[in-house]
Amino acid sequence: MPRPLRILSALLSLALIGLWSGTSRADFVLFEDFDALTLGPIDEQDGWNARSDTSAVTLDPEPGSNQVLAVTTDSTSLYKNLLLSNDTVRMVFLRFRFAEQQNYSFGLSDSAYPDQFGNFEVEINMSNASTELRINDGGTYDVIATPQTNTWYNVWLLVNNSTDCTRIYMHARPGEPANENDLIVVGEQDTFDFRDGATGDLRSFFIKTGGGSGPAGPLYIDAIYMENADALNLSNPTTLPQCPGDIDGDGLTNLNDLATLLGAYDSALGDPDYVPAADLDDNGLIDLSDLAYLLADYGCGA
Repeated sequence: MPRPLRILSALLSLALIGLWSGTSRADFVLFEDFDALTLGPIDEQDGWNARSDTSAVTLDPEPGSNQVLAVTTDSTSLYKNLLLSNDTVRMVFLRFRFAEQQNYSFGLSDSAYPDQFGNFEVEINMSNASTELRINDGGTYDVIATPQTNTWYNVWLLVNNSTDCTRIYMHARPGEPANENDLIVVGEQDTFDFRDGATGDLRSFFIKTGGGSGPAGPLYIDAIYMENADALNLSNPTTLPQCPGDIDGDGLTNLNDLATLLGAYDSALGDPDYVPAADLDDNGLIDLSDLAYLLADYGCGA
């Protein structure tokens, strides 16, 4: 079949099976990066609910204009609703750092209005007695790392809300994706149960700090993302393009990108017509899946 007819056939197939607006590969969707918020208390900004004005949007401790969340009081809680439906699997990404040890936890809750440690299902924790980072495994805390102060860590939480368990990947390499060597293993265990295993939707991203003597942080959180599909996505969303279907790199996914993809349609790696940037799923072929992905992203950046 001549290439123009193959392209027309692909477009008709997309229209018939509904891919034009509904299908994309597994990608991270931004939940919160704090950059669009006003410096100062986060309560009532962008859906956040905070018990203390010391939970605030501030500038990144590292030089630059990046904004982050700082939690500095030794007893408070804050949350923002985030839906992870029951019987689904999603990767949740975030960055964190701390200045001094603090009794804090962050993660996901099945409550729409969490305010207690017992409201966690997925819980990453640090006690103010040490700098050991722990994960709650069915009600028991397992030590998973000893992070350094004043260092940003990237965290990937593969949350299985069907089996009520979590796998965690973590490293401190700025902007880099994770790999299997970054998977946290305790003994021979790499999967950790929800705090109480309650069945149902996860409904909030939740942060809780406790009292006690000793240092009180601050804890910094930034760049919270959640995946839009069921996949093992170890990419680093802080370095991904804002418009993933943007082939020509102008910050937009538009007719120019579509024309480039169609011009390379049905080519493979090594063919003279093959355009690497148009191979949006990186499988060495420019085909229907790439076209579907671009069309799902069409209009981004406009």
